[in-house]
Amino acid sequence: MAKNKSIIGFEVDTSEIRAVELTRVNGAYSVLACGKIPLEDGTVEEGFVRNTEAFCKALAELLQNGSFKSADVVVGVNNENVIMRYASFPKIAEDKLRNMVLLQAQEFIPIPVQEMEIDYVIAGEDLSNDEQPMINVLLVAARRNMLEQIITLLNTAKLQVVDIDSSVLSLCRALGAVAGNKKYALLNLTDDMLNFLVIRGQEISMVRSIAVPERAQEAVEELFQGTISGEISDAVLSEVGAMLAAETSSSVSYYTMQNMEDPIEHIYLVSGAGRTDELAKMISDAVYTIPVEVPRFYEGLNLGLEPDVIKEFAGCIGLAVQALEGYRV
Repeated sequence: MAKNKSIIGFEVDTSEIRAVELTRVNGAYSVLACGKIPLEDGTVEEGFVRNTEAFCKALAELLQNGSFKSADVVVGVNNENVIMRYASFPKIAEDKLRNMVLLQAQEFIPIPVQEMEIDYVIAGEDLSNDEQPMINVLLVAARRNMLEQIITLLNTAKLQVVDIDSSVLSLCRALGAVAGNKKYALLNLTDDMLNFLVIRGQEISMVRSIAVPERAQEAVEELFQGTISGEISDAVLSEVGAMLAAETSSSVSYYTMQNMEDPIEHIYLVSGAGRTDELAKMISDAVYTIPVEVPRFYEGLNLGLEPDVIKEFAGCIGLAVQALEGYRV
């Protein structure tokens, strides 16, 4: 991707649209615009825009009120129509790897690959049981019609989509500077998705992405609605915390059984929801041997935003930073 003078990192989920416009001059980043806008109930469901009129109205209002100037957008996606799978293949020359991954992707993706756009990230190397060299990849597949819809709607708003990326991988890149060489887990909660990835440096050793469990859907929705209104009840917080503690404990146990000699050293909870420090404490009580905290992203970039704002827009910022640097990891 060519370098851009300025670019907008863009995310949308069932509750809101978020966007950050970033520029880079002489290696220094500056925020030109930053904003979000809530969406009417039912506007976006399972990654698809169901009410295009409401979506376009909200998008136009966000762009105008937020004084966004750039027409170039990099979109982050993370919903039920984005599938992430960890896979291993025999090690071959890098120029042949892509063809092999695409040919064998159907073995790992539970939806016909003809309906999907598929990409992958190299996640490290290993040896098979018979000591043959293997290469590990993280497959990322998204429904093609979902991507085409968001591109069309953004084009209608006179925006040009220059790239589409995984919001979760954007957060992983941002966490790399925070975690250093520790083996860490990213626990990412949105209003409809829960992601758990285990990483050291650029090597991803586990990925689990699920829709928010049905038992906690209502509480999670109330948590994000309360974040917007500023009123989150203790009962809602307790219910979401219990779900996160149970899901994290289960994921940690599964990883540990497979990787006893390379344990998780730290867990980072990332979410646009409020009261995340309290949620992190609840998770920590369940996995008491592993520190759990809410990370402080991009402290070295001097973006001029409050830490809570950076936390909320970390995905958008990461998307824009990656695009401006002209490469993808």
